[in-house]
Amino acid sequence: MKYLRWFFWFALFASIAMHLVLLLAEPLYAWFTQPEFAQTELRKTTRKLDAQSLADEAEKPTELANVKPAEKQVVFLQTMQPQAAPVKPKPKQLKPLQVASAVQPKVVASTVIVANEAASAVAATQVVSASIVASATNQKVAEVAVASVPSVTASKVAVAASRTATQIDREASQRFPRVVEIGYYWTVFDARMTWTIEKDHYDLQLKANPAGRKIHYQSEGKINARNGIKPQHFADLSLGIDKPPKNEAVFDWEHDTARVGPPHQQKIEPIEPGDQDLLSAGLHLALMGSKHPSYEMALFSGKKRYPNVVFELKGEATLTLGTTKVDAVLMRAKWDDRQVDFWLAPEWNNLPVKISINLGKDGNSFEVLAKEVSLDGKKVLEWIAPRDQQQRRP
Repeated sequence: MKYLRWFFWFALFASIAMHLVLLLAEPLYAWFTQPEFAQTELRKTTRKLDAQSLADEAEKPTELANVKPAEKQVVFLQTMQPQAAPVKPKPKQLKPLQVASAVQPKVVASTVIVANEAASAVAATQVVSASIVASATNQKVAEVAVASVPSVTASKVAVAASRTATQIDREASQRFPRVVEIGYYWTVFDARMTWTIEKDHYDLQLKANPAGRKIHYQSEGKINARNGIKPQHFADLSLGIDKPPKNEAVFDWEHDTARVGPPHQQKIEPIEPGDQDLLSAGLHLALMGSKHPSYEMALFSGKKRYPNVVFELKGEATLTLGTTKVDAVLMRAKWDDRQVDFWLAPEWNNLPVKISINLGKDGNSFEVLAKEVSLDGKKVLEWIAPRDQQQRRP
């Protein structure tokens, strides 16, 4: 009986140990194989975050509307038609002079006058010929000058087209991606943020499963490049998408109010243009860039409203995300015992590669660091776990 009791306790402890191993194996493995995360000291910066665009053709500046890139433009040079040479006037034929005898003085005087007239006529003929030659020469010079005009015009057109193409390429690099997936590390657990933009509507979600807990936040609303984000609904869906939200903020912009809290215990709070929720704030800052030196807003967590939250650019640092080094700009808001940090990467459309949220006694505090980033289906940051590296070798 004694041995049977020992066997029972041994089996119980073995079962518990096995379940603990199965439960903790994945986090422990992730802990030992997680990518390197490092960060330099925060330094001052003169960098400005470029305001992002949701630009399609309709949102381009007026002067760039319907403009093709330089490599797609065709310049035509019109050939000059040769002009007909002017008809040279025929010189007047001089009548032969009849010279009278020297005995007649009047006739001699007339002869002298006629001779002078003849000389004048010859000189006039020479002047006319010279003017004709000069006119022909000037015409040739004019033809050469006119012929060179198309090449000068073409050169100006090419330069203007090149400048336009450069501006279009710059705008393309500032065009905000419409489909974004960012894989984060939440301590040693995986988290994933996704957002999609369709026309003027956005949907932003953050999901994670740390230590057996389920975390699911969702923000959705309107978006445009001029005014940024206008959230309509923020919800804590940790209880399940088929159940009522644990907490939520429902924005009524028509009446400038928001309902905040659990579904059956909500308070009515005032809202103003620019107010954001915990998720949309990062997207709003990324989209607006450095249009303003700071951004003051009320911040909604789903549980409550935090008024007079001011995000300011505090500097930049170089973050090591796995094997990739990324310069990131810190936008920070600090009030009371609470602090929210968004580390935005300018080279990736100001996306938040690190997020730190500390709401003090109100909870909802966490920190995530990016390990994978995909923009419109293109991966710009990828980390391959050691267990997957063998499988990906050719």
